[in-house]
Amino acid sequence: MPQYFFVDESGDPGLHSFKGVPYFVLAMVQLPNRDPIEEFSKIRQELRVSPNFEFHFHPMTDAQKQVFFGALNTVSFRVRAAVFLKNQIPPTFKGLSGTDVVIELITELVLRASPLDIGDDVLVLDGAAEPVRKALRIHLSEAYKQAKRERPFKKIVSGDSRIEDGLQLADMIAGAIREHVWRKDGEYFNMFRNRVIDLWQMD
Repeated sequence: MPQYFFVDESGDPGLHSFKGVPYFVLAMVQLPNRDPIEEFSKIRQELRVSPNFEFHFHPMTDAQKQVFFGALNTVSFRVRAAVFLKNQIPPTFKGLSGTDVVIELITELVLRASPLDIGDDVLVLDGAAEPVRKALRIHLSEAYKQAKRERPFKKIVSGDSRIEDGLQLADMIAGAIREHVWRKDGEYFNMFRNRVIDLWQMD
């Protein structure tokens, strides 16, 4: 059975836009399927919000975040993430557009994983247009051919975070990693750190 990898970000990948966001986090969350996450319904009930409430890290209160991350111990997921400060980017990233940065980070995160962990699976990107998905497919194909590895994803699809629990989980994870790395606040990160397979801090 294929695994599903949901990608979301915290910050702006544009390397020339330092105003207010000198960092960038890309989180890739692995789930066994694309179904609604049962625990999310329970969290929404506990928070007394709409059944369609969308989990977003930054607008949520500390109390809401405590409830959310405290409930993740019953959710089966794994995390891979890349983090960098824009004034410490690797030379190979200089001159890239924001979209190209995202493509490079996804490719490198996948290459850092064991071929046994990612193979013939499904990648879900939040609102990604077809040209972006096509560019990523080509880049991954070239990178994997060079590395002599089998393709990581049989499908790269666009998802809608308003209805995709996996993308909402990736948003929350990316925000917590940002707090952990940038603000040195590991309160929420520590509640799921045992699910983090790879935290790639680029410098």
